[in-house]
Formats: sequence, structure tokens, C-alpha cells
Amino acid sequence: MSGIALFVPSDEMFEQAGEILKEKDNHVTILKKIRTEDAVTEAQRAISEGVNIIIARGRQAAEIRRHTNVAVAEIVMTAQELGLLVARAKSIVEKECPRIGIFGWGDMLSDTTYFNQLYHVDLKRYILKDLNEWRNTIEGAGNDELDIIIGGQAALDGAYQMGIPGLYISSTGEAIRVALKNAESLYYMAEIEQHNYAQFSTILDSAFNGIIKVSVAGKILVINRAMEQILGCNSEECIGKPVIRFLNGLDGNALNQILEGKTDNYSTFLTLQDQSVVVSAEPIVVGNRIDGAIISCNRLKRLDMNDKDVMKEQYLRGYVAYGTFEDISKNLKDMRRVVELAKLYAQSSSPMLIEAISGPELEAITQGIHNYSMRKNGPFIMINMAGLSQDQQMRTLFGSQGDGHGEPEPGALAEASHGTLVIQSIDKLTLPTQYNLARVMRTKRLMRGSRIEDTQMIDTRIIACTAKNLTELRRGFQFRSDLYFTLKSLRLKIPNLKDRREDVEYLLHLFTRKYMEQYSRYHVMTAGAKKALLEYPWEGNSIQLEAFCERMILTVGKRTITEEYVRDLLDELYHRDTSIYAVTLEEEERMPEWSSDEAAENPERVLIKAVLKKYNGNRTLSARELNISTTTLWRKMKKLEIDEK
Repeated sequence: MSGIALFVPSDEMFEQAGEILKEKDNHVTILKKIRTEDAVTEAQRAISEGVNIIIARGRQAAEIRRHTNVAVAEIVMTAQELGLLVARAKSIVEKECPRIGIFGWGDMLSDTTYFNQLYHVDLKRYILKDLNEWRNTIEGAGNDELDIIIGGQAALDGAYQMGIPGLYISSTGEAIRVALKNAESLYYMAEIEQHNYAQFSTILDSAFNGIIKVSVAGKILVINRAMEQILGCNSEECIGKPVIRFLNGLDGNALNQILEGKTDNYSTFLTLQDQSVVVSAEPIVVGNRIDGAIISCNRLKRLDMNDKDVMKEQYLRGYVAYGTFEDISKNLKDMRRVVELAKLYAQSSSPMLIEAISGPELEAITQGIHNYSMRKNGPFIMINMAGLSQDQQMRTLFGSQGDGHGEPEPGALAEASHGTLVIQSIDKLTLPTQYNLARVMRTKRLMRGSRIEDTQMIDTRIIACTAKNLTELRRGFQFRSDLYFTLKSLRLKIPNLKDRREDVEYLLHLFTRKYMEQYSRYHVMTAGAKKALLEYPWEGNSIQLEAFCERMILTVGKRTITEEYVRDLLDELYHRDTSIYAVTLEEEERMPEWSSDEAAENPERVLIKAVLKKYNGNRTLSARELNISTTTLWRKMKKLEIDEK
């Protein structure tokens, strides 16, 4: 059962409360006069009997509130009751304008702002809050030259010791009525909340989706049965603990954005207890305030590919994705958004397009999508269309029907059924191959011959990859519109390393340390050398950067890696790569050698100096405006004797 306990400190208030409770129906189940030193014990006993609200006054209310979690409705002396006490105290002292001290715990005294004017007294209020210092407060009042003290028993004891008259702070019953009304309101609110919680719990427990309610601190408050099954633990193990401890892979920063009201929703894709789960989070908004969040987890059914023989065959053929999103280092800050989007795309089985050059990031993303999807147990096949003739492309994708002497050979689309097929260099497909691929993607049927019975149903998720602009190819009628729009809806762009400056700095540190340890070397890089490497356009992405770092460590020959050495090595390794530079080495070697006097009047020198001045000596921005590489700009500055300052 639940109810209200009414505790009072005096016989007078006990009698008043008894009469008040007879006036109308109420939910008071315990009425008792108690001593202050017994307040906590009595409250705990009442709670054990089912009481969920306690009415008390002064220090008793303070002690109960401090040592229990029960709701406390405090008896607050009304202005009318305090006025009567002040008038009575004035008559006891028999002075025209007596100095009266009134003592009360916490909020038990109502407003007395205008009492001096109303009653022609000098009223001083003493609010007792500190349980350890209340005696000092009472004793300190002796220095205020009080004529009389109004308060509870402790205040009256202090008045007696100081030789000051005292008046017990008694009630007319009005304060009890107000406190009882407040307690009844709390009771009804608790009943409504309990009713709503019961409904909420019933809905939660009957829901198929896992649901978690978290506090503004990200700690679990409520968890339903479906979520217990998803996590593999019961609510007692979870409640009160950070939700990110149980939802492995959940982005803590994204959740904080929800709880701080900076974003309205967040969704991702997780694998929990070998189950594919779509996770969504939305804030709980009360008025203009965030009061936590609801996290829902929707389980997705994996394709049934658990047959041991099938899995063994896939392993032997190499149709297994070993990479995960964890292979993309968390220190690569510019890749975090890409990974989050890839996790969302992993929920779908529709075709998708990845725009990126080949490299470790591309392989990690494609394998991560497969392993993060409900196709995880299916085959993973990666093929490249670059350099293949139309006939080779058709055989690779769709297989061959045989020549009458041998069995038909399945293509990659059939081999990857129930799994993922990654097609690299999709831009290299011929138009007839594009037509056939678009038809298979649309119909989910693979034609083995001219007869209907030769049709094979396939269920293959296609990830197309390209380093080219398919929009430009489509405008030039080199890429079919139907295939273009099929792929473009789920588009993922992996930015090149040259556009991820923070990642370049991290990888540069990682690779130099790796090869210094591998070759037992120790080198120090100057600020100029580091700047040159950070500004370099690494078109080969991390593969190029890692290979350069190995070569640099192997051949530097000195303890200090200087800017001059770095630029010379970059020039030696990559200068003839005309896809990077607008000017070849041969063209630069044919450039005239100017003397200092000639260079001062040379128009090219004037132009370069003006651009450098425009960008405050920034070589990257200057080279971009001049349409040359930073290395070419550096060489020109060296030849023309240009000071970048």
C-alpha cells in the first residue's frame, strides 16, 4: 500500500492534526507525535509500512529529508500564525518596540518582510540549516540584545540559558492544513506517475524493439525486456551505469550532442551479441529542457548462411572480408563521419557507390560495410574492371554458358549471392556491360540462356567504386543514366589524403616511428621538413605516404631530416608524375638560368612574389593560384632567388 505519514512535535499539534483529519477524506495512514532524535527511525519505519510521503516540521523535516529518499511535505508557519505569535510576544515583553528573535529550520517560516511596520517591532529572523552549527546560531543571537525568542524547543533551551524569555512556535492548525493539501497533491502526482510508469513499462516490455531511457548524464534509467535479451544482461546489471558501456560502438560524442540539445536525432548500426541492430536516439524534451534520451534498438535478421560447409568453401575460395571499421584508426579524425555514414549504409541491401581511389581506406570501408551488415555470413568478393575488354567484363560479372564441352562458369554476381560484390573501377564498364548490370540489379535475375527456366535468382549487394566523376561521364554519354541513378542514391565519398590535413600529420608521425623502429634508426624532423610534407598533395593516399616515409628513413643518412632533403626526395620520386605536376622535369630543365640582376626584372619573378605576398607566404595557396605544385613553386623560388617572406 502507499500513503501519507503526519509527524508533529507537540501534543497541541497532534490534537489539531487529529481534528483536521476528521474534516474530509485523506490518505494519511500514520499520525504520530515524535521526538526530533527519533525522526529518522520513525520515517524509516513508516516507509517500510508503505508510506511514500511524510509531513513534518522544522528540524524533524530536515533530518528526514537528509537521511531518506521519501517525499517530504514541510509544515510551513503561515503569516497569520506568525503574526499572532509576534503579537503575543510583544504583550509578554511589554515594550513599545521590542526586539524579537524568531528561529526556524529551513523553509518553515513564511514571509515576514512587513512585520516591523505592521506590529511595530524589531523582528530578526534566524534560519537554521546547518545540522552541525545550529547551536552556535542560537548562542550567537545573544549578542543581538533580543528581548524575547520565538522558536522550537532547542531555541527555547538556548533562551533559558541566556536569561531571555521564550515563546514556543505553536500553530493554529492552518499550517497543518496547508501542508496536508500539499501532501495530497504530491500523493496524486505520485499515483499518476506510478500509473503512467506502469503503462510505460507494459508498452516497453511488449515492444519487439529494445528500448533504453537514459538520464542527461547518459546513464541508464529504464530498460525493457527486449533490450535485456539484445545485451545479454538483466536490468539490475545495467541501471545506473553509462549506456556506452553496454552499446559497444555507440558514438559517445553523438550521444552528448543529443543530451545537450545540439542535435535532434542520431542513428547508427551496431553488432551486439552477434546481432545486427539499428540504434536510434532522440532527446526527451520537457518544456525547453532536455531531460534525457530514449534509445531504441531494432534487431535485423541476418541471412542464414551458417552452414559449415558453405562457410568453409567461402573461406577456401577467399570470399571472406577480414576488415572491420576498427581497422580505420580512430585517430583519423576526418574519416569518422565517413565511417558513421558507412555504418548506416550497411543496414541497406541496395546498391551503393563509393567515390575514392584504391587504397587501405577503401578496402577497410567496403569490408567493414559487409561485416557490419546482415550479410556478414555471406561471401565477400572484390573485382576490378580496369583493363578488361567487354568480353572479359561480361564473363567476370555474369559468367559463361560453356562451349558444349565444359560446364558453365558462374560469374561474380552469382558467386556473391547472399553476400557483397565490390566492383572497382565501375567507370571502366563498357555501355553494353552497364546495360546488363543495370538490368540484373533491377530484376534480381541472371539470364543463363534464352529460356525462362535458365533464369537464376540472385540476392547480391553491390558496392560500386570509382575514382572518376560519374556525372561528367554521364553528360558525355559514357555512363548510362539508369545505372547512374541506381548507384547515386547511396553515395559515399572517401576524401583524398591531401584534403585531410589532420590525418596526414597523424599518419606521418605513425609511419616515421614505424620505420625508425623497424630499421633501428632515430631521426629528428625540422619544422620546415614537416611543413613541406603536410602541404604535399599525396595523390597516392596513405600508400604513397607510407612508402615515402620508408624511403626517407632508409636513405636520410643524417640525424636531422631537413626541408631541403625532403623536397629533393619528393622531387626525385614524384616529379615526373605529370598527373600531379603541370610542369615536367624536362620542361623545368629547359628553363633559362637567370642571374640575380636578370631575375629582379623577370616578369615571372614579379608574378610569383606578388602571389606569395597576397597569401602571406603560404606556398600551398600560392601554388594553387599559379596552377603549379608546391614543389615546382619551391624550385622556381630557388632559381629566381625569391624570399618567401
